[in-house]
Amino acid sequence: MPRISNCLGRAVLCAGLVVAALGSRVARAEDAVLLASTVPGYVPGMVVSSADRLSLPEGASATLLFQSGATLRLRGPFEGTLAQQQPATGAGDAAMFADMFRMHGVDATVIGGTRSTGSTQSGPTLDDVLVDPERSGTYCVESATSVWIARPSGETGVYALRRKGSSRTLGWPAGAERIEWPADVPIEDGSQFEITPGGAARATVTFRGVPSNLPNGPARIAAGLVLGCHDQFDAELKRLSRSIAGPEVWITTDRGRHPEYRPGEPIAVTVTASEDGYLYCIATDDDGSAKPIFPAGAVDGAQLRGSAPLSIPGRRQPNGLTAAAVSQRIRCWLADRDITPELPHALLGATSARLPDQLATDLDALFGRIGGTRIEADQLTIKTAQAPATTARKE
Repeated sequence: MPRISNCLGRAVLCAGLVVAALGSRVARAEDAVLLASTVPGYVPGMVVSSADRLSLPEGASATLLFQSGATLRLRGPFEGTLAQQQPATGAGDAAMFADMFRMHGVDATVIGGTRSTGSTQSGPTLDDVLVDPERSGTYCVESATSVWIARPSGETGVYALRRKGSSRTLGWPAGAERIEWPADVPIEDGSQFEITPGGAARATVTFRGVPSNLPNGPARIAAGLVLGCHDQFDAELKRLSRSIAGPEVWITTDRGRHPEYRPGEPIAVTVTASEDGYLYCIATDDDGSAKPIFPAGAVDGAQLRGSAPLSIPGRRQPNGLTAAAVSQRIRCWLADRDITPELPHALLGATSARLPDQLATDLDALFGRIGGTRIEADQLTIKTAQAPATTARKE
């Protein structure tokens, strides 16, 4: 099997240069990867550079995984860049980074530590990397990685690797599902090849080098995603998030987290979860009466995709709220499994149906009694603004 061993061998990766270049990024901890978020539009796996502006509304969170392996959760409000909060030493120490955020009034929490997170996930193995000749992609490799090329489906035309005007023909023996990367085609960090059946480019393949001396599994995952190797590292990032970050849910309205409406005005609600789960929302008036908001007959039931904001009213839930004559609370619970069969039917009924009084006062205890699941909650208060008194016009 071909090994990427040194700058002179077959299928070569100049590993020393890669380690040096990537190692400097790890030391500065300038580039981070979004591990989890309740901010609409902020998707796990997104790379956050030191110059990227982060915008976190009040109460929303973003959990960042640095290339040192450290994990930092920020909770809004925050508006700024990582560079503005970088410790003066430039070191990727999460505790120092968190202190800098706190000095500027930002809620910042270090999650675990590099030692504990390192034992949680080791990251994907890069011993063997299989290139898909029919799909463009970026592949992370190490100095000892074996690179293979899968047999294309149909295998029509003559396949070749093309780079900078030179071409190398490929062939799969009968019955072979993959072939070794040609020993006379060197791979370096940043190498880019076109795979051409019949002379026309079908896919573009890019290789990036990952150093083998990273301190732990999370650092390895962060480095791979910063380099763009999502196919290899996205699943590992999701597993890491579930193991150390945990689920969160965040509610806001079209007027923010402290909204005020006049009676009868429509209320637009947005709910975002940091990971996949099942959502249940209730609106409670100051007089104690309550009614279900979600799922309440919603399309696809209670399931909510992580980082995908849910709008109420919206595509899945056309029925919304209107402001009452008294203040209201919107409360949402996010469960990591479908607990719909274990809930009273009244919680899942029409949005206009009032809950029984006993059930309305027992909601927290109700969700707390459900076992075998992790449930997180959030709430906000909607104030009612009374119309100013009218003054009779004098004749």
